Amino acid sequence: MRYTTDNLLPPGENYGSTILKVHAVIKRDDDAEEEDLHLVAKMPPPTEYQRRIFDSPYTFKKEIFMYEHILPHYQELEREAGLKEDELFDVLPKYYQSRFSLSPDVEFDDDAVILMENLKARGYYTGNRAKGYDLEHSRVAIRAMARFHALGMTSKYKRADYFEILKQRSKCIDFKTDEFEQVQKDMVTKMAEDPQIAVHIDRCKSALSDMMDTLWTAVPEEPWSTIIHSDFWVNNIMFHCDESGHVDDVKFVDFQNYLFFSPLREMIFFVLSSTNDDVHDENIEELIDLYHETFVVVLKRMGCDTEPFTREKFDAKLAKDAKYEFLHVCFMLKVVTLDVQETEFNYDKIESVMLSYQGNQAFIQRLRRVVLYLIKRNWI
Repeated sequence: MRYTTDNLLPPGENYGSTILKVHAVIKRDDDAEEEDLHLVAKMPPPTEYQRRIFDSPYTFKKEIFMYEHILPHYQELEREAGLKEDELFDVLPKYYQSRFSLSPDVEFDDDAVILMENLKARGYYTGNRAKGYDLEHSRVAIRAMARFHALGMTSKYKRADYFEILKQRSKCIDFKTDEFEQVQKDMVTKMAEDPQIAVHIDRCKSALSDMMDTLWTAVPEEPWSTIIHSDFWVNNIMFHCDESGHVDDVKFVDFQNYLFFSPLREMIFFVLSSTNDDVHDENIEELIDLYHETFVVVLKRMGCDTEPFTREKFDAKLAKDAKYEFLHVCFMLKVVTLDVQETEFNYDKIESVMLSYQGNQAFIQRLRRVVLYLIKRNWI
């Protein structure tokens, strides 16, 4: 076997791990033909701050559990519902293997790695995080997200005992909110400096402060609970196009932080953080409609009762969840609009960037759109 490695992503495009692309040439045995494998090696992040904030030993185990147990479980539920093999929800890159250390006596160290397929070698791509996705890509992402959420619901109703295990494996990392209190205060100051946001500053301030302590620890209200990705933004969604240039497949990556949570929080987070300006201005309601429609269709196909998820009940829950996601969206907008050249970004600066970076003009413009939309819907 021989192989070469290189960084897959530039600094500023990934925060919770080190991502390497690996080109390996292998032989299964002495008589076999050589095989070219294009792989991704996901390893612990380079700085102690990143490892602490993302709790790498815990989140690596979570991600491996998604590959080895959760998605295969969802596919088995689909088989039982009568879906054929080529109809199954195949939304993850191919998973090869993982380890926590080279030493059997060590629980986790720098040699931990998750080895998976390099989707880019097959033509998959991510969008421009600063701009967000257009309507075609957003529709595909929303449909896949709704299906992912509905399959978690199916497990909850049809395999309740096993779903309890999934819940336990979906607990949030120990998130220390005191480190982000200044981030919240800086966010309020930034909003107050913008004339169009400032007229709504009291409502913004209230929404930000109300959700700070329970942002990731709130227990979801039934029946609106399932397993969500929880970091569903531009860089974690990959698409493939057919020969005519139309999207024909989507994959999700980076499952370090999935949670037992309300699915509507994830949906509103995506449409506010990861769609482009045209979609944000003209198509958010269409995407919300599409999410609900797809969610209900999947539940029906899986033999689940859909009465608890009528559009009226959906809208009522969405109004509550949108307020919860306000702080999450605001923080993510700083990330998606970050100009790594402007900030001279490198991993030695990552703590100051995450906690002290004030954002740029693109951030303010995106933030203004979000605030005005939430105000219009009376969600904050």
